[in-house]
Amino acid sequence: MSAALELEPIACPLCGAPAVTELCVERDLALGVPGRFPLARCEGCGLLYQNPRVRRDQLDRMYPADYPPHARDPDLARVLRDRSPAVRWLLARRLGYAHIDTRDVTPGDRVRARLRRRRVVKNFPPWRGRGRLLDVGCATGRFLQQMAAVGWRVGGIELDPVAAAKARTVTPDIVVGDPAEIELAPASFDLVTAFHVVEHLPDPAGAVRNMLRWLAPGGLMIVEVPNVGGWGGTLFGRFWSGLDFPRHLIHFTPATMRALVERSGGRIVDEWHWSKPRWIIRSVRFWLADRTTTPARLALAALDSRLGGGLVKLALELVLKAAGPARRGEVARYFIEHAKAAPCTS
Repeated sequence: MSAALELEPIACPLCGAPAVTELCVERDLALGVPGRFPLARCEGCGLLYQNPRVRRDQLDRMYPADYPPHARDPDLARVLRDRSPAVRWLLARRLGYAHIDTRDVTPGDRVRARLRRRRVVKNFPPWRGRGRLLDVGCATGRFLQQMAAVGWRVGGIELDPVAAAKARTVTPDIVVGDPAEIELAPASFDLVTAFHVVEHLPDPAGAVRNMLRWLAPGGLMIVEVPNVGGWGGTLFGRFWSGLDFPRHLIHFTPATMRALVERSGGRIVDEWHWSKPRWIIRSVRFWLADRTTTPARLALAALDSRLGGGLVKLALELVLKAAGPARRGEVARYFIEHAKAAPCTS
């Protein structure tokens, strides 16, 4: 077994305050990376973050070679599904993809489109500007492949060089590095996305500032993160799967995400909240790991493996819909634009 990761004390990544209140110390419940990792609350702004944190020169060791987002290949089958007439009709009519040809769409396709509307709106961003897209934390390029198939000119940033090599099979425009430290041309993208990335970064404020700098006037930035202020974090505490010790260095609530965006020069224009059935099952499994027999744990693991579909997933989704409108869902997606300039006064 490899040695435990070394930790170092840090100031708050959001406000810079040094004082914290320690909330808990936990091991890696998901992938078993050695060590114990503290969760602390900043006494200045209330941000929850890892402090002491894994040393910067050891951050790559938090990700095993088989870390799922870095191991998956681009999903061609999904791209082919997303070219269906029903999806194309929704993209053109609901999300502004005016360049997509819908002349072959039948009345039956439109009926199917209405049934799929929620999934399509969730999986595809609205069209912006000239269609230049940057995905920060693009992993192996699955999202880039999907977006290129519907007309976006795509590029990505990825910290892991192995994952970046796979992403280059989708587009050569992949930069390896920390988004807080990368130099790209200002105002060069109409859409900048970061799905479950910002919570992994040692300097989230620097990354968000850069992302806004790369965003063209009238452009849109989409950031999606776990919501530690949701009901899942409240119910499961240190066993909540959204904490993902040690890989999640920062744990955002809607209030701390808004503070980060506004301090970086942006404004949140909309936000969506929802919960994931798989996260609930994993949280229960983590909670049971220290207090049940092996057969019970195996039963939960079997249930977890079957959640790709079926009645359990459907039932949980129906129950969890109520959490979204109350901003208590386990996942939050923020739609961000440049802050409007203040009016001049004489």
